[in-house]
Amino acid sequence: MAENTQKNQTERDLLRQKRRRRAKQKSLILRIVLFLALVGILVALVILLPKIMGGNGEKVILNPTPTPAADSSAAEPTQAVPEGPARTEVLAEAKRLAAQYDYDQAVAVIEAFKGYDTDEELVGEIASIRAAKDACTPVSVVGVPHVFFHSLINDSRGLIASATCTEDRVAKNNKAMCTTGEFKAIIQKMYDAGYVLISLDDLVVKTANADGSVTMEKNPSLCLPAGKKPLIMSEDDLSYYHAYGENGAQGYADRLVLDENGLVKCQFTDVDGTVKVGDYDMVPILETFIAEHPDFSYRGARPTIALTGYNGIFGYRTNDYYKEGPEGKDLGPVQQAFLRAHPEYDYDRDCAEARKIADALKAQGWTFASHTYGHRDARESTLEQLQADHERWKLAVGQFIGETDKIIFAFGADIGYVGGYTADNAKYQYYRKEGFNIYSNVDGNFGWMEYGTGFVRTGRIAIDGVTMYNAMTEGTPSHETFKKDYELLGITDIAGFFDKNRNPEYCRSES
Repeated sequence: MAENTQKNQTERDLLRQKRRRRAKQKSLILRIVLFLALVGILVALVILLPKIMGGNGEKVILNPTPTPAADSSAAEPTQAVPEGPARTEVLAEAKRLAAQYDYDQAVAVIEAFKGYDTDEELVGEIASIRAAKDACTPVSVVGVPHVFFHSLINDSRGLIASATCTEDRVAKNNKAMCTTGEFKAIIQKMYDAGYVLISLDDLVVKTANADGSVTMEKNPSLCLPAGKKPLIMSEDDLSYYHAYGENGAQGYADRLVLDENGLVKCQFTDVDGTVKVGDYDMVPILETFIAEHPDFSYRGARPTIALTGYNGIFGYRTNDYYKEGPEGKDLGPVQQAFLRAHPEYDYDRDCAEARKIADALKAQGWTFASHTYGHRDARESTLEQLQADHERWKLAVGQFIGETDKIIFAFGADIGYVGGYTADNAKYQYYRKEGFNIYSNVDGNFGWMEYGTGFVRTGRIAIDGVTMYNAMTEGTPSHETFKKDYELLGITDIAGFFDKNRNPEYCRSES
């Protein structure tokens, strides 16, 4: 009995041990399964989370509800307006064009910029430009004053007789020239008076005819804001003649050159022999002034440069006679002396440099005119002499500057009298055949101008030592005439900028 009881107890103990082992096994399996499930969830989150967030923090719908296709033509795409230099340059260029009264082109520059219509500042600038255009009114192209200068003197060397400047040359410099200081004061005063530079071409509308001729009509669409008045300007003899001396002997620049930015400047030799590049004559001085006062130029207009050819152009000896060498039979004594003093002279090199200057000037808006090859008096010369002279001009000047339809007569000596050129005027018929349509003389009447079917004539007023001195000096023969002209230009205090180195006796008018 006792043995049976013990046997049964043993069997029950074994059964309980089996059950405990099975329970432990099930618990272990459950833990493993839970661990693996947790690992799987973590792996899934690592893989799917970037996709769910779209890689940039934006929510992505993994299973979007399908929607009907939208009409792409009706959609309005969002245009981002680019910032940075491009936009800044567009705005600056538009402002510059508008300041120079070229309103349509200013608007076109902005409208060509992608996204301008979503940029409040650009849209507002267009509105301002159009309002400025609407405020302009047409101005007459009859009676426009035309003033002219020669090359400018930078210091007293050209105004006082010395070893490098003869008494005769001093007299000519005092009479016909301005200094750089005087020129700067004069353009500032004309600007302050409301004057705006226009080109000779702005006076007319040109129509080419079947026979090759050109019909000229007054420009009806020259418009300016209230208080602004048109002004024409020109410069004669931009050749830096041998007569001006070398290396700044008379205070003139040596030649025109291009600076590191491709802008036309002057090479100038200072009193101590230092060679400089900068604003030492009319061209670069005026360019600097317009850069600071863009509203002084109508649509980028610049003066016209009147060129002779016997000493070349811009300080370069482009006259083909120089190729003959120091003993050349077609050269004058001064030209021969130049070649002897400069054995390094190279005709082809000078021609190449002159062409670069001409191209750069044209790109800046300057225009050119014939001043005759030999600074010839067209009134006193015969037709045959003018024909031969012009053929020389085309070789020494025309091939470098390109075609021009302008002639500014040397000495102001016109080929016809008041009343227009006529069919029996052989000189006019010759020049017209050569392509000239715009003619300028020197006339004492402020703003004298004459329009014909195939031409326009302008009278010019000299700004020089003679007119300045006599305008400010009572008792001189032409005082009242010159004084009135300067006052009309807004210049009333000549004594304030008249160069103190001038000799009044040379500046006094003889008539």
